[in-house]
Amino acid sequence: MNFQERVSRSIKGVSDSLRVLLGPGWLTMLADVDAPSILTAMQSGYYMGLAMVPWLILLTIPLYFIQELTIRAALGSGKGMGTLLKEVYGEKIVAISLIAMLIIDGAAYVSEYAAISAIGLLFGIPVFVSVILILTFHTAIILMGGSYKRVENILLIISAFILVYITAFAVIPVKPQETFDAFLSIFTPSSYINSLYVTLLAANIGAVVMPWMLYYQQSAIVDKGLRREHYTHERFETIMGAIISEVLMIGSLLVGYWLRIKGGVVDGFQSALLSIDKIISPYWFVVAAIGMIAAALLAIFVISLGFAYGLSEYFNWPSGLSKRMCEARGFYAFYVVEVVPAALIIIFMRDLVNLILGIMVFNAIALAIPTYLLISLTSRKDVVGEYAISRARTIVLYVVTTMLVISGIYAAIMAI
Repeated sequence: MNFQERVSRSIKGVSDSLRVLLGPGWLTMLADVDAPSILTAMQSGYYMGLAMVPWLILLTIPLYFIQELTIRAALGSGKGMGTLLKEVYGEKIVAISLIAMLIIDGAAYVSEYAAISAIGLLFGIPVFVSVILILTFHTAIILMGGSYKRVENILLIISAFILVYITAFAVIPVKPQETFDAFLSIFTPSSYINSLYVTLLAANIGAVVMPWMLYYQQSAIVDKGLRREHYTHERFETIMGAIISEVLMIGSLLVGYWLRIKGGVVDGFQSALLSIDKIISPYWFVVAAIGMIAAALLAIFVISLGFAYGLSEYFNWPSGLSKRMCEARGFYAFYVVEVVPAALIIIFMRDLVNLILGIMVFNAIALAIPTYLLISLTSRKDVVGEYAISRARTIVLYVVTTMLVISGIYAAIMAI
């Protein structure tokens, strides 16, 4: 074998490895840091300083361990979440799970469209034009159907733009004493009778694991054709994505924290970006805006795919980006149609930004149904074989999920 052939083989090997390492797990985690999540983190820093930083670090743990269940379920059964739930628990249980996810998805679409439309106005783009551009881009992606790899590569490029919020660590100074006080606040009982603290905590929990993430990652693993030998790679990709996603949330929190110190305002997408323009720099304004738009776009794509997978599997329709449109008409049709109601809402009802915290709190509650079902599935050897989790881990995951749900309910009661 000559030198050129060895180089060519080495490059192909690296390319194949990256295709495995950067895929469903990475996209799911980066889509988790959507525009509403970024705003939630900014508002946390603006209103509570660094108090949420310890929680964001801790939330990396359930984020990874809950999402890792989708890898076990996908590789152990070779089926998407909708198909597997239907086979094990029946149609009624899956229908309830899908209805809950549809409500969450609808609210999420509204938030993503609100973010992009609000940012578009800052650049002189009317709301109607922004909505049409999003719908066009959203639909254009599936014209590449027939190849999972082609669509995934585009989504990976979009995900790269979200990483701009990591630069906040290099730009914004943080005093050690403030960091210490933030960690101390976790153990301060008075924090938990502060309605704003509890609401922001629940909102950040709601921004961590969302039902559509579970459906998307499990079905995408199957669609991509990953096999048992990819288990370690997919776990690494998922834990890497979990860490990066929470780092991005902390970076966004630092931006909100710095804007508060310097007299900025963070009560919505526009005020946050305008404050960045005035206080940090016009360059940062453009970078932050692009990062937020990329976050919203990636979330829209992944949410759409997640529900299209779940619904298609429920009705036994052919599904997946590896199939052409003529082969999976229902899957592609619902992917296109699902986002239209949210687009119409944004066109006719503009002032929706205040719903975002409420949506995030609701996510923490609605997470219960699909997560409990997934934990139950992956605890059964007759369903996932060697990938079944231990009894001890099953109990821990049930307890952690219950605590996340209770935090959402408590925040809702505090708000009332």
